Amino acid sequence: MADKATVKDGPATTPKPEGNPAFRAMGVVGSWTTALLYDRYHKKRAQRKWCHLVSHLAQEPLPANMLQRKIMVLLAAPPGDGLRVAREHFHEYIKPILVAGALDWEVIEGRREGEVRAGLAEKIRKLRKRNGEAPLAEDESEEGVEEAIRALRQTTGCQEWEGIRGDLILGRHTWKEYLRGLHEGWLGPMDPARPSTSPEVDEPSIDPPLPTASSVNASSNHQDNQASSTEQKPDSLNELLTSDSNSSH
Repeated sequence: MADKATVKDGPATTPKPEGNPAFRAMGVVGSWTTALLYDRYHKKRAQRKWCHLVSHLAQEPLPANMLQRKIMVLLAAPPGDGLRVAREHFHEYIKPILVAGALDWEVIEGRREGEVRAGLAEKIRKLRKRNGEAPLAEDESEEGVEEAIRALRQTTGCQEWEGIRGDLILGRHTWKEYLRGLHEGWLGPMDPARPSTSPEVDEPSIDPPLPTASSVNASSNHQDNQASSTEQKPDSLNELLTSDSNSSH
């Protein structure tokens, strides 16, 4: 007769299998890999969408004597961070779209606060001077590299693209400096503000302190002591001579 298993009092519980650490590690790695692949998939999907929207610009022909379409890109370092973050964002998300549209770009970078504003304002001032709003200064009348290239293009009949242009600003802090640079460049003076040199200030002459009663008394006592010492010196000399004469006798 088979032995019957004894049943203990209490609710029946099933033993849980012990977890394997390898399965846990595989679960964590799989979750991170899935999230990374999901992000890359949607990023490429968005890039294909925008590249398709601007691809017709690359198909439009341009005359042989006209330059390529060009926009201006403004980058600035985020507060408390370096310029590398903004550069990586531009190369990863924006550059493929500009390349798909056959667009050229000019970059103004700001490593510190105020560099984007100063660079944009200086660019606008040069444009105003070139249009005849103010005569060129002596140091700017010399033909540099840009002036030589511009003169060569004028002689060969090469023209800039006359279509709609735009500026590409990356970051909210860059947008604030962009607005300030526009205001300073178009509405400000033609010459940039330079730091004013402070005039030399003569150091105030320090008058000697007035003598006090204690200092007057101390000086008078010192003078009396000097006078008494000079008066006592001849007496001591006479005494010395008399003592020598007595000893000789």
